[in-house]
Amino acid sequence: MSLAVAGTKVTPRPCARSILMETELKFALSPEARRIIEHHVALHRNATEATAAHTDRTIYFDTSDVALRRAGFSLRIRHRRGPAGDDGKYVQTIKAAGNGSGLRRQEWEWTIAGADLELERLDEVPGLSAALTGGHADLQPVFCTEVRRSAQVLHPANGVRVELALDDGVIVAGRQTEPLSELELELKEGPPEALLRLGLEFVQAAPLSLQIERRADHGYRLQDGHGSGAHKAAEVVVAPRASAAEGFARLAGSALEHLLANQPAALRGEQTEGVHQMRVAVRRLRSLLLLFAPLVEQNNRRRFTDELRRFGDCLGTARDWDAFVEETLPKAHVHGLDHGWMESLRQVAEEKRHAAHQAVKKAIAEPAFARFVLSFRAWSGCAEAALTPHVSTLSMKDVAGNLLGRLERKVARRLDRSDADDPASLHALRKSVKKLRYGIEYLDALFGPEAQRYVKRCNALQKKLGALNDLETASRCVVDLADNGRLDLAPAMGALVNWGEAKRPKLVKKALKARAAYSRQGRFW
Repeated sequence: MSLAVAGTKVTPRPCARSILMETELKFALSPEARRIIEHHVALHRNATEATAAHTDRTIYFDTSDVALRRAGFSLRIRHRRGPAGDDGKYVQTIKAAGNGSGLRRQEWEWTIAGADLELERLDEVPGLSAALTGGHADLQPVFCTEVRRSAQVLHPANGVRVELALDDGVIVAGRQTEPLSELELELKEGPPEALLRLGLEFVQAAPLSLQIERRADHGYRLQDGHGSGAHKAAEVVVAPRASAAEGFARLAGSALEHLLANQPAALRGEQTEGVHQMRVAVRRLRSLLLLFAPLVEQNNRRRFTDELRRFGDCLGTARDWDAFVEETLPKAHVHGLDHGWMESLRQVAEEKRHAAHQAVKKAIAEPAFARFVLSFRAWSGCAEAALTPHVSTLSMKDVAGNLLGRLERKVARRLDRSDADDPASLHALRKSVKKLRYGIEYLDALFGPEAQRYVKRCNALQKKLGALNDLETASRCVVDLADNGRLDLAPAMGALVNWGEAKRPKLVKKALKARAAYSRQGRFW
Protein backbone atom coordinates (compact mmCIF):
# COMPACT_ATOMS: atom_id res chain seq x y z
CA MET A 1 0.00 0.00 0.00
CA SER A 2 1.48 3.32 -1.04
CA LEU A 3 1.62 6.29 1.28
CA ALA A 4 0.42 8.59 -1.50
CA VAL A 5 -3.14 9.93 -1.34
CA ALA A 6 -5.04 11.04 -4.40
CA GLY A 7 -5.96 14.71 -4.72
CA THR A 8 -9.44 16.10 -4.33
CA LYS A 9 -11.41 19.27 -4.93
CA VAL A 10 -10.58 22.30 -2.86
CA THR A 11 -13.10 22.77 -0.07
CA PRO A 12 -13.63 25.66 2.33
CA ARG A 13 -11.50 25.48 5.47
CA PRO A 14 -13.33 26.01 8.71
CA CYS A 15 -11.44 27.06 11.81
CA ALA A 16 -9.91 24.37 13.95
CA ARG A 17 -12.11 22.89 16.60
CA SER A 18 -11.47 24.25 20.04
CA ILE A 19 -9.14 22.11 22.08
CA LEU A 20 -11.01 19.15 23.50
CA MET A 21 -10.23 16.25 25.78
CA GLU A 22 -11.63 13.23 24.03
CA THR A 23 -12.82 10.35 26.14
CA GLU A 24 -12.78 6.94 24.55
CA LEU A 25 -12.31 3.27 25.24
CA LYS A 26 -10.70 0.86 22.81
CA PHE A 27 -10.71 -2.92 22.88
CA ALA A 28 -8.88 -5.48 20.77
CA LEU A 29 -11.49 -7.44 18.88
CA SER A 30 -11.21 -11.16 18.17
CA PRO A 31 -13.60 -12.77 15.63
CA GLU A 32 -15.53 -14.37 18.50
CA ALA A 33 -15.81 -11.09 20.39
CA ARG A 34 -16.94 -9.28 17.25
CA ARG A 35 -19.81 -11.74 16.68
CA ILE A 36 -20.94 -11.33 20.28
CA ILE A 37 -20.71 -7.53 20.17
CA GLU A 38 -22.65 -7.29 16.90
CA HIS A 39 -25.39 -9.48 18.38
CA HIS A 40 -25.38 -7.51 21.63
CA VAL A 41 -25.65 -4.17 19.82
CA ALA A 42 -28.51 -5.49 17.69
CA LEU A 43 -30.42 -6.09 20.90
CA HIS A 44 -29.52 -2.68 22.34
CA ARG A 45 -32.82 -0.88 22.64
CA ASN A 46 -31.30 2.60 22.64
CA ALA A 47 -29.23 2.36 19.48
CA THR A 48 -29.78 4.84 16.68
CA GLU A 49 -29.68 3.82 13.06
CA ALA A 50 -26.21 2.75 11.97
CA THR A 51 -24.25 5.14 9.79
CA ALA A 52 -23.01 4.03 6.39
CA ALA A 53 -19.76 2.11 6.51
CA HIS A 54 -16.75 3.98 5.19
CA THR A 55 -13.01 3.56 4.72
CA ASP A 56 -10.51 5.89 6.35
CA ARG A 57 -7.06 6.14 4.82
CA THR A 58 -4.73 7.93 7.18
CA ILE A 59 -1.15 9.07 6.73
CA TYR A 60 1.00 9.89 9.74
CA PHE A 61 3.80 12.43 9.44
CA ASP A 62 6.97 13.10 11.39
CA THR A 63 10.49 14.41 10.95
CA SER A 64 13.45 12.25 9.99
CA ASP A 65 14.45 12.10 13.67
CA VAL A 66 10.83 11.51 14.84
CA ALA A 67 10.75 14.77 16.78
CA LEU A 68 6.96 14.73 17.08
CA ARG A 69 6.93 11.26 18.52
CA ARG A 70 9.58 12.17 21.07
CA ALA A 71 7.58 15.23 22.11
CA GLY A 72 4.37 13.20 22.52
CA PHE A 73 2.53 14.45 19.41
CA SER A 74 1.04 12.62 16.45
CA LEU A 75 0.22 14.38 13.17
CA ARG A 76 -1.98 12.84 10.51
CA ILE A 77 -4.19 13.49 7.50
CA ARG A 78 -7.27 11.33 7.18
CA HIS A 79 -9.15 10.85 3.91
CA ARG A 80 -12.60 9.31 4.26
CA ARG A 81 -14.26 7.40 1.42
CA GLY A 82 -17.88 6.28 1.40
CA PRO A 83 -19.31 2.94 0.19
CA ALA A 84 -19.63 4.22 -3.39
CA GLY A 85 -15.96 5.11 -3.51
CA ASP A 86 -16.65 8.85 -3.67
CA ASP A 87 -13.93 11.10 -2.31
CA GLY A 88 -14.67 12.56 1.07
CA LYS A 89 -13.09 15.37 2.99
CA TYR A 90 -9.51 15.57 4.22
CA VAL A 91 -8.98 16.19 7.91
CA GLN A 92 -5.67 17.19 9.47
CA THR A 93 -5.37 16.19 13.13
CA ILE A 94 -2.80 16.63 15.86
CA LYS A 95 -3.04 14.68 19.10
CA ALA A 96 -1.01 15.19 22.24
CA ALA A 97 -0.90 12.52 24.89
CA GLY A 98 -2.69 13.62 28.03
CA ASN A 99 -1.44 10.59 29.95
CA GLY A 100 0.14 7.26 29.24
CA SER A 101 -3.12 5.33 29.46
CA GLY A 102 -4.48 6.81 26.24
CA LEU A 103 -7.95 7.32 27.73
CA ARG A 104 -7.75 11.12 27.53
CA ARG A 105 -5.83 13.05 24.92
CA GLN A 106 -5.79 16.62 23.62
CA GLU A 107 -6.82 16.99 20.01
CA TRP A 108 -6.75 19.72 17.36
CA GLU A 109 -8.55 19.13 14.07
CA TRP A 110 -9.07 21.02 10.81
CA THR A 111 -10.83 20.23 7.54
CA ILE A 112 -8.22 21.00 4.87
CA ALA A 113 -8.18 21.49 1.13
CA GLY A 114 -6.40 18.34 0.04
CA ALA A 115 -3.79 15.69 0.72
CA ASP A 116 -0.95 18.05 1.65
CA LEU A 117 -0.22 19.28 5.14
CA GLU A 118 -1.32 22.82 5.88
CA LEU A 119 1.76 23.79 7.85
CA GLU A 120 0.46 27.14 9.08
CA ARG A 121 -2.07 25.23 11.20
CA LEU A 122 0.71 23.69 13.26
CA ASP A 123 1.49 27.04 14.87
CA GLU A 124 -1.92 26.93 16.55
CA VAL A 125 -0.88 23.98 18.73
CA PRO A 126 0.94 24.94 21.96
CA GLY A 127 4.39 23.42 22.19
CA LEU A 128 4.43 21.92 18.71
CA SER A 129 6.72 24.46 17.06
CA ALA A 130 9.26 24.04 19.86
CA ALA A 131 9.30 20.30 19.17
CA LEU A 132 10.06 20.86 15.49
CA THR A 133 13.59 22.15 15.96
CA GLY A 134 14.40 21.29 12.35
CA GLY A 135 11.41 23.24 11.06
CA HIS A 136 8.24 22.23 9.23
CA ALA A 137 10.05 21.38 6.01
CA ASP A 138 11.40 18.13 7.45
CA LEU A 139 7.94 16.63 7.93
CA GLN A 140 7.36 13.53 5.80
CA PRO A 141 5.06 10.48 5.64
CA VAL A 142 6.09 7.74 8.06
CA PHE A 143 3.35 5.11 7.91
CA CYS A 144 -0.31 4.78 7.03
CA THR A 145 -3.46 2.92 7.97
CA GLU A 146 -6.44 1.85 5.92
CA VAL A 147 -9.42 1.01 8.07
CA ARG A 148 -13.00 0.11 7.23
CA ARG A 149 -15.32 1.43 9.92
CA SER A 150 -18.95 0.66 10.66
CA ALA A 151 -20.46 2.80 13.37
CA GLN A 152 -23.64 3.73 15.15
CA VAL A 153 -24.60 5.97 18.02
CA LEU A 154 -25.92 4.54 21.28
CA HIS A 155 -28.03 6.34 23.86
CA PRO A 156 -27.46 4.26 27.00
CA ALA A 157 -29.03 6.95 29.22
CA ASN A 158 -30.76 10.31 28.95
CA GLY A 159 -28.33 12.96 27.75
CA VAL A 160 -25.67 10.39 26.82
CA ARG A 161 -24.44 9.75 23.28
CA VAL A 162 -21.70 7.21 22.59
CA GLU A 163 -20.40 6.33 19.16
CA LEU A 164 -19.67 2.64 18.81
CA ALA A 165 -17.31 1.80 15.96
CA LEU A 166 -16.04 -1.54 14.66
CA ASP A 167 -12.74 -1.08 12.83
CA ASP A 168 -11.00 -3.60 10.58
CA GLY A 169 -7.97 -2.83 8.50
CA VAL A 170 -4.22 -2.77 8.21
CA ILE A 171 -1.25 -0.69 9.33
CA VAL A 172 1.56 -0.25 6.78
CA ALA A 173 5.07 0.98 7.55
CA GLY A 174 7.54 0.43 4.73
CA ARG A 175 7.43 -3.29 3.98
CA GLN A 176 5.88 -4.13 7.33
CA THR A 177 2.14 -4.66 7.68
CA GLU A 178 -0.10 -5.75 10.53
CA PRO A 179 -3.86 -6.25 10.62
CA LEU A 180 -5.98 -4.49 13.19
CA SER A 181 -9.44 -5.16 14.54
CA GLU A 182 -10.81 -2.92 17.27
CA LEU A 183 -13.96 -1.85 19.05
CA GLU A 184 -14.00 1.83 19.93
CA LEU A 185 -16.46 3.60 22.21
CA GLU A 186 -16.23 7.39 22.05
CA LEU A 187 -18.22 9.62 24.35
CA LYS A 188 -19.96 12.31 22.31
CA GLU A 189 -22.18 13.71 25.04
CA GLY A 190 -22.58 13.01 28.73
CA PRO A 191 -20.45 12.32 31.81
CA PRO A 192 -17.38 10.04 31.62
CA GLU A 193 -18.90 7.52 34.03
CA ALA A 194 -21.58 6.77 31.43
CA LEU A 195 -18.83 5.57 29.08
CA LEU A 196 -17.35 3.40 31.82
CA ARG A 197 -20.74 1.81 32.49
CA LEU A 198 -21.19 1.02 28.81
CA GLY A 199 -17.66 -0.36 28.58
CA LEU A 200 -18.35 -2.67 31.52
CA GLU A 201 -21.56 -3.82 29.85
CA PHE A 202 -19.62 -4.88 26.75
CA VAL A 203 -16.79 -6.49 28.73
CA GLN A 204 -19.39 -8.57 30.58
CA ALA A 205 -20.94 -9.60 27.28
CA ALA A 206 -17.82 -10.47 25.25
CA PRO A 207 -14.18 -11.56 25.78
CA LEU A 208 -12.65 -8.11 25.25
CA SER A 209 -9.17 -6.94 26.17
CA LEU A 210 -8.19 -3.30 26.58
CA GLN A 211 -6.35 -1.79 23.62
CA ILE A 212 -4.07 0.75 25.28
CA GLU A 213 -1.46 1.09 22.54
CA ARG A 214 -2.41 4.03 20.34
CA ARG A 215 -2.60 3.49 16.63
CA ALA A 216 0.23 5.97 16.09
CA ASP A 217 2.47 4.05 18.51
CA HIS A 218 1.58 0.83 16.70
CA GLY A 219 2.68 2.38 13.41
CA TYR A 220 5.95 3.67 14.83
CA ARG A 221 6.63 0.22 16.27
CA LEU A 222 6.23 -1.30 12.82
CA GLN A 223 8.32 1.42 11.26
CA ASP A 224 11.38 1.17 13.51
CA GLY A 225 10.84 -2.03 15.48
CA HIS A 226 10.59 -0.24 18.81
CA GLY A 227 7.38 0.37 20.67
CA SER A 228 6.82 2.96 23.36
CA GLY A 229 8.91 2.16 26.41
CA ALA A 230 8.03 1.64 30.03
CA HIS A 231 6.75 4.57 32.08
CA LYS A 232 7.49 5.50 35.66
CA ALA A 233 4.76 6.92 37.87
CA ALA A 234 4.02 10.58 37.25
CA GLU A 235 4.21 13.01 40.14
CA VAL A 236 0.78 14.00 41.43
CA VAL A 237 0.20 17.02 43.64
CA VAL A 238 -2.78 16.99 45.98
CA ALA A 239 -3.74 20.42 47.30
CA PRO A 240 -4.23 20.74 51.09
CA ARG A 241 -7.69 22.21 50.60
CA ALA A 242 -8.81 19.41 48.30
CA SER A 243 -11.49 17.22 49.80
CA ALA A 244 -10.56 13.71 50.84
CA ALA A 245 -12.81 12.44 48.05
CA GLU A 246 -11.03 14.59 45.46
CA GLY A 247 -7.63 13.52 46.77
CA PHE A 248 -8.49 9.83 46.65
CA ALA A 249 -9.94 10.06 43.14
CA ARG A 250 -6.93 12.00 41.85
CA LEU A 251 -4.37 9.63 43.37
CA ALA A 252 -6.29 6.54 42.26
CA GLY A 253 -6.56 7.86 38.72
CA SER A 254 -2.85 8.58 38.53
CA ALA A 255 -1.89 5.13 39.85
CA LEU A 256 -4.26 3.43 37.43
CA GLU A 257 -2.82 5.42 34.51
CA HIS A 258 0.66 4.25 35.56
CA LEU A 259 -0.57 0.66 35.36
CA LEU A 260 -2.19 1.11 31.95
CA ALA A 261 0.70 3.07 30.45
CA ASN A 262 2.92 0.00 30.87
CA GLN A 263 0.49 -2.58 29.52
CA PRO A 264 1.71 -2.29 25.88
CA ALA A 265 5.37 -2.82 26.84
CA ALA A 266 4.46 -5.78 29.05
CA LEU A 267 2.30 -7.35 26.34
CA ARG A 268 5.09 -7.10 23.78
CA GLY A 269 7.56 -8.62 26.20
CA GLU A 270 10.37 -6.56 24.67
CA GLN A 271 11.37 -4.89 27.93
CA THR A 272 11.52 -6.33 31.41
CA GLU A 273 10.94 -2.80 32.67
CA GLY A 274 7.36 -2.88 31.39
CA VAL A 275 6.52 -5.79 33.69
CA HIS A 276 8.46 -4.17 36.52
CA GLN A 277 6.56 -0.89 36.22
CA MET A 278 3.22 -2.69 36.07
CA ARG A 279 4.19 -4.47 39.27
CA VAL A 280 5.15 -1.15 40.87
CA ALA A 281 1.79 0.29 39.80
CA VAL A 282 -0.06 -2.65 41.37
CA ARG A 283 1.86 -2.12 44.60
CA ARG A 284 1.11 1.59 44.56
CA LEU A 285 -2.60 0.89 44.07
CA ARG A 286 -2.62 -1.59 46.94
CA SER A 287 -0.75 0.91 49.11
CA LEU A 288 -3.28 3.61 48.23
CA LEU A 289 -6.18 1.37 49.25
CA LEU A 290 -4.39 0.62 52.51
CA LEU A 291 -3.59 4.30 53.12
CA PHE A 292 -7.24 5.33 52.67
CA ALA A 293 -8.67 2.25 54.37
CA PRO A 294 -10.34 4.20 57.23
CA LEU A 295 -12.17 6.39 54.71
CA VAL A 296 -13.32 4.01 51.94
CA GLU A 297 -16.10 1.49 51.67
CA GLN A 298 -14.64 -1.78 52.91
CA ASN A 299 -16.29 -4.53 50.87
CA ASN A 300 -15.12 -3.22 47.52
CA ARG A 301 -11.77 -2.14 48.95
CA ARG A 302 -11.13 -5.79 49.87
CA ARG A 303 -12.36 -7.02 46.50
CA PHE A 304 -10.10 -4.67 44.58
CA THR A 305 -7.19 -5.50 46.89
CA ASP A 306 -7.69 -9.22 46.23
CA GLU A 307 -7.76 -8.63 42.48
CA LEU A 308 -4.62 -6.51 42.67
CA ARG A 309 -2.92 -9.22 44.71
CA ARG A 310 -3.76 -11.75 41.99
CA PHE A 311 -2.31 -9.54 39.26
CA GLY A 312 0.65 -8.70 41.48
CA ASP A 313 1.51 -12.35 42.11
CA CYS A 314 1.56 -13.02 38.37
CA LEU A 315 3.72 -9.97 37.67
CA GLY A 316 5.94 -10.75 40.66
CA THR A 317 6.80 -14.21 39.38
CA ALA A 318 7.92 -12.78 36.04
CA ARG A 319 9.88 -10.03 37.77
CA ASP A 320 11.63 -12.55 40.06
CA TRP A 321 12.85 -14.56 37.07
CA ASP A 322 13.93 -11.37 35.30
CA ALA A 323 16.03 -10.42 38.32
CA PHE A 324 17.45 -13.92 38.61
CA VAL A 325 18.55 -14.03 34.97
CA GLU A 326 19.61 -10.40 34.49
CA GLU A 327 21.02 -9.53 37.91
CA THR A 328 21.75 -12.49 40.19
CA LEU A 329 23.55 -14.78 37.73
CA PRO A 330 25.75 -12.03 36.22
CA LYS A 331 26.72 -10.81 39.71
CA ALA A 332 27.57 -14.36 40.78
CA HIS A 333 29.80 -14.79 37.74
CA VAL A 334 31.57 -11.47 38.35
CA HIS A 335 32.30 -12.59 41.89
CA GLY A 336 34.04 -15.75 40.78
CA LEU A 337 31.42 -18.45 40.14
CA ASP A 338 32.17 -20.63 37.16
CA HIS A 339 30.64 -19.21 33.98
CA GLY A 340 29.84 -22.65 32.59
CA TRP A 341 27.69 -23.57 35.55
CA MET A 342 25.99 -20.17 35.62
CA GLU A 343 25.25 -20.49 31.91
CA SER A 344 23.61 -23.88 32.54
CA LEU A 345 21.41 -22.31 35.18
CA ARG A 346 20.61 -19.38 32.92
CA GLN A 347 19.35 -21.60 30.10
CA VAL A 348 16.93 -23.45 32.39
CA ALA A 349 15.89 -20.24 34.14
CA GLU A 350 15.11 -18.63 30.78
CA GLU A 351 12.44 -21.30 30.22
CA LYS A 352 10.85 -20.41 33.55
CA ARG A 353 11.14 -16.74 32.72
CA HIS A 354 9.46 -17.19 29.34
CA ALA A 355 6.57 -19.12 30.90
CA ALA A 356 6.13 -16.42 33.56
CA HIS A 357 6.00 -13.65 30.92
CA GLN A 358 3.48 -15.62 28.90
CA ALA A 359 1.32 -15.84 32.02
CA VAL A 360 1.58 -12.05 32.40
CA LYS A 361 0.51 -11.48 28.80
CA LYS A 362 -2.45 -13.79 29.27
CA ALA A 363 -3.51 -12.11 32.52
CA ILE A 364 -3.46 -8.53 31.19
CA ALA A 365 -5.12 -9.47 27.90
CA GLU A 366 -8.05 -11.20 29.60
CA PRO A 367 -11.46 -9.59 30.15
CA ALA A 368 -10.82 -9.80 33.92
CA PHE A 369 -8.14 -7.13 33.60
CA ALA A 370 -10.42 -4.86 31.57
CA ARG A 371 -13.22 -5.38 34.10
CA PHE A 372 -10.88 -4.46 36.95
CA VAL A 373 -9.63 -1.30 35.23
CA LEU A 374 -13.07 0.02 34.29
CA SER A 375 -14.65 -0.96 37.61
CA PHE A 376 -11.87 0.58 39.68
CA ARG A 377 -11.91 3.79 37.69
CA ALA A 378 -15.68 4.09 38.05
CA TRP A 379 -15.65 3.24 41.78
CA SER A 380 -12.68 5.38 42.81
CA GLY A 381 -14.01 8.39 40.90
CA CYS A 382 -17.43 8.30 42.56
CA ALA A 383 -17.34 9.64 46.12
CA GLU A 384 -20.80 8.26 46.88
CA ALA A 385 -19.60 4.75 46.02
CA ALA A 386 -16.03 4.72 47.29
CA LEU A 387 -15.98 6.80 50.47
CA THR A 388 -17.82 6.51 53.75
CA PRO A 389 -20.45 9.23 54.40
CA HIS A 390 -18.59 11.33 56.99
CA VAL A 391 -15.62 11.88 54.66
CA SER A 392 -17.42 14.45 52.52
CA THR A 393 -16.76 17.20 55.08
CA LEU A 394 -13.02 16.51 55.45
CA SER A 395 -10.08 17.98 53.56
CA MET A 396 -6.85 16.18 52.71
CA LYS A 397 -5.07 18.32 55.30
CA ASP A 398 -7.56 17.09 57.92
CA VAL A 399 -6.96 13.39 57.26
CA ALA A 400 -3.36 13.10 56.03
CA GLY A 401 -1.68 12.83 59.45
CA ASN A 402 -4.01 10.11 60.70
CA LEU A 403 -3.69 8.13 57.47
CA LEU A 404 0.10 8.16 57.63
CA GLY A 405 0.07 7.47 61.35
CA ARG A 406 -1.67 4.12 60.79
CA LEU A 407 1.01 3.01 58.35
CA GLU A 408 3.83 4.27 60.58
CA ARG A 409 2.49 2.35 63.59
CA LYS A 410 2.50 -0.85 61.56
CA VAL A 411 6.11 -0.19 60.57
CA ALA A 412 6.95 0.36 64.25
CA ARG A 413 5.37 -2.97 65.25
CA ARG A 414 7.25 -4.84 62.56
CA LEU A 415 10.40 -2.98 63.44
CA ASP A 416 10.14 -4.32 67.01
CA ARG A 417 9.54 -7.86 65.75
CA SER A 418 12.27 -7.85 63.11
CA ASP A 419 15.13 -10.25 63.68
CA ALA A 420 18.36 -10.48 61.70
CA ASP A 421 18.11 -14.26 61.86
CA ASP A 422 14.51 -14.33 60.63
CA PRO A 423 14.27 -13.42 56.90
CA ALA A 424 10.46 -13.49 57.03
CA SER A 425 10.38 -10.74 59.67
CA LEU A 426 12.74 -8.57 57.63
CA HIS A 427 10.65 -9.13 54.51
CA ALA A 428 7.50 -8.08 56.39
CA LEU A 429 9.29 -4.94 57.62
CA ARG A 430 10.43 -4.10 54.09
CA LYS A 431 6.88 -4.34 52.75
CA SER A 432 5.50 -2.08 55.48
CA VAL A 433 8.25 0.49 54.95
CA LYS A 434 7.54 0.50 51.22
CA LYS A 435 3.82 1.08 51.80
CA LEU A 436 4.60 3.93 54.17
CA ARG A 437 6.97 5.42 51.61
CA TYR A 438 4.32 5.27 48.90
CA GLY A 439 1.82 6.87 51.28
CA ILE A 440 4.17 9.76 52.04
CA GLU A 441 4.91 10.25 48.34
CA TYR A 442 1.19 10.46 47.67
CA LEU A 443 0.78 13.18 50.30
CA ASP A 444 4.17 14.92 50.45
CA ALA A 445 2.84 18.11 48.84
CA LEU A 446 0.89 18.65 52.07
CA PHE A 447 4.01 18.66 54.22
CA GLY A 448 7.04 20.00 52.33
CA PRO A 449 10.76 19.20 52.79
CA GLU A 450 10.28 17.26 56.03
CA ALA A 451 8.35 14.62 54.14
CA GLN A 452 11.09 14.27 51.53
CA ARG A 453 13.75 13.75 54.20
CA TYR A 454 11.62 11.08 55.83
CA VAL A 455 11.15 9.36 52.49
CA LYS A 456 14.92 9.22 52.03
CA ARG A 457 15.29 7.30 55.30
CA CYS A 458 12.45 4.95 54.29
CA ASN A 459 14.05 4.42 50.90
CA ALA A 460 17.47 3.69 52.43
CA LEU A 461 16.02 1.04 54.76
CA GLN A 462 13.87 -0.43 51.98
CA LYS A 463 16.87 -0.78 49.67
CA LYS A 464 19.05 -2.48 52.27
CA LEU A 465 16.25 -4.89 53.16
CA GLY A 466 15.60 -5.33 49.44
CA ALA A 467 19.15 -6.56 48.88
CA LEU A 468 18.54 -9.25 51.49
CA ASN A 469 15.21 -10.11 49.89
CA ASP A 470 16.96 -10.53 46.54
CA LEU A 471 19.01 -13.34 48.09
CA GLU A 472 15.84 -14.99 49.36
CA THR A 473 14.26 -14.65 45.92
CA ALA A 474 17.32 -16.20 44.27
CA SER A 475 17.15 -19.12 46.71
CA ARG A 476 13.48 -19.65 45.88
CA CYS A 477 14.32 -19.67 42.19
CA VAL A 478 17.03 -22.26 42.78
CA VAL A 479 14.58 -24.45 44.72
CA ASP A 480 12.08 -24.09 41.87
CA LEU A 481 14.71 -25.25 39.39
CA ALA A 482 15.67 -28.16 41.64
CA ASP A 483 12.03 -29.28 41.80
CA ASN A 484 12.27 -30.06 38.08
CA GLY A 485 14.53 -33.00 38.94
CA ARG A 486 17.59 -31.46 37.29
CA LEU A 487 20.26 -33.26 39.32
CA ASP A 488 22.79 -32.31 36.66
CA LEU A 489 22.49 -28.71 37.89
CA ALA A 490 23.28 -29.60 41.50
CA PRO A 491 26.86 -28.20 41.39
CA ALA A 492 25.66 -24.89 39.94
CA MET A 493 22.78 -24.62 42.38
CA GLY A 494 24.98 -25.42 45.35
CA ALA A 495 27.59 -22.88 44.31
CA LEU A 496 24.95 -20.17 43.88
CA VAL A 497 23.30 -20.84 47.25
CA ASN A 498 26.67 -20.80 49.03
CA TRP A 499 27.61 -17.57 47.27
CA GLY A 500 24.40 -16.00 48.56
CA GLU A 501 24.99 -17.21 52.10
CA ALA A 502 28.49 -15.73 52.07
CA LYS A 503 27.05 -12.33 51.10
CA ARG A 504 24.34 -12.37 53.76
CA PRO A 505 26.29 -11.21 56.88
CA LYS A 506 27.49 -8.03 55.18
CA LEU A 507 24.01 -7.25 53.84
CA VAL A 508 22.45 -7.90 57.25
CA LYS A 509 24.91 -5.49 58.86
CA LYS A 510 23.98 -2.76 56.37
CA ALA A 511 20.27 -3.42 56.88
CA LEU A 512 20.59 -3.16 60.67
CA LYS A 513 22.45 0.12 60.32
CA ALA A 514 19.68 1.51 58.09
CA ARG A 515 17.07 0.22 60.55
CA ALA A 516 18.77 2.08 63.39
CA ALA A 517 18.93 5.29 61.34
CA TYR A 518 15.25 5.02 60.51
CA SER A 519 14.33 4.42 64.16
CA ARG A 520 16.00 7.66 65.26
CA GLN A 521 13.79 9.92 63.13
CA GLY A 522 10.55 11.36 64.41
CA ARG A 523 7.26 11.97 62.66
CA PHE A 524 6.96 15.05 60.50
CA TRP A 525 3.17 15.18 60.62
